[in-house]
Amino acid sequence: MNKLTAGAFLFGAATACCAQSDEDLRRKIAEQAATIERQQQRIQVLERALTPARVATGALADTAPEDAAAESNRALERALVRERASVLSSGTVEVEPNFVASHSSGDGGFRRNSFGPGLTLRAGLPGRSQLEASVPYVFERISNGNQSTHSDGVGDLSLAASHQFMAETEKLPSLVGNLGYQAATGRNTSYEQGPLVALGGGFPSLQVSASATKRLDPLVFFGSLSATRYRAREKGGFHVRPGNIYGLRFGTALATAPATSLRTAVSLNWLDTTRIDGAPVPTDDVNAFLELGGSAVLTPSTAIDILFAAGLTRNTPDFRLMVSVPVRF
Repeated sequence: MNKLTAGAFLFGAATACCAQSDEDLRRKIAEQAATIERQQQRIQVLERALTPARVATGALADTAPEDAAAESNRALERALVRERASVLSSGTVEVEPNFVASHSSGDGGFRRNSFGPGLTLRAGLPGRSQLEASVPYVFERISNGNQSTHSDGVGDLSLAASHQFMAETEKLPSLVGNLGYQAATGRNTSYEQGPLVALGGGFPSLQVSASATKRLDPLVFFGSLSATRYRAREKGGFHVRPGNIYGLRFGTALATAPATSLRTAVSLNWLDTTRIDGAPVPTDDVNAFLELGGSAVLTPSTAIDILFAAGLTRNTPDFRLMVSVPVRF
């Protein structure tokens, strides 16, 4: 992965450019750090896309027959858990422990492996609304040939509020809006001297999104549009302003049995230019993922969901695996 390749240059730049002025050296290091930062932000955007948001059963049950069809709807609901397609019913609480692992690679033998547990809490509110909070704990290893660094710590805390603006009808899809904030609580040393650590995105961000779903038994089609804006910060003596990220995600879920389902989705992101002290830094402007997932209802309140995402472009992680066990009260 090019992010890791760029990270290694942070070590080599100090030696290769010793004859340059201090300002030139700082500028080169900052530009490499910007590339690393953008790669980490792409991962953060993917994490948001994979973060569950439970689909309420009410909208689906209104049009479903009883018994077997109702069971099928519950399986489809679990399948849509990751699509931010609806909200919890009022008074319902969901607690979800999860585990995430990812692998990235780049030229010259660069590798980044990360894994760790996470916890997400959701609460359904009156008026078809929902609040959500999540936080991961990340273990990370970055290697470059014979050199490697290990780190671990709390990742970025995220908060979100959702509202269902329109329920699904015979002709129209359901529509849900989401407003989220991600704090830069995870350690990130992209613009600092020393070993590279990327437990978080490095910049606070605000995201707005809209999701729609439409049933065509036994299928459910879903899609979403999103926009993420990062707040500029002073880092390593530079004023860094990451570019905005615009996302498109669409896919299909299939009820394979009353208590199981499968789904597939494609996620695309377009990235604006990052600026350091007002000067643009060249970065790749698009990335894409292919996602494959499955859900199974274990008990009336508990399910298991597995989601695998593979990078389709050279500037994305090679793969990402997420296993979650949401429990509803």
